[in-house]
Amino acid sequence: MPAEDRPATVVVDAGGEPWSRVAAVLTERARQLPAGGLIDLVTDDPGVRAAVTDWCARRGYPVWEVTTLDGGPGFRIDTGGARTYPEQR
Repeated sequence: MPAEDRPATVVVDAGGEPWSRVAAVLTERARQLPAGGLIDLVTDDPGVRAAVTDWCARRGYPVWEVTTLDGGPGFRIDTGGARTYPEQR
């Protein structure tokens, strides 16, 4: 089942927090999750939206832009994507 269709393992609601704080939370959550765990990131900060794709690319995590339940912008990060979906490397 594609990651886009599975429920998130963890939701990080970053609000307007800056990337420096959000990156630390994402790193810790990704470390805690089993392979293939999904993080939904909700953020209001344009700097976070710009930085999260680079952060994911450096780790080999597939990431999709999604619309959150409240209609806002968000991201779905597959923390085991490089292992789970090798064709997306």
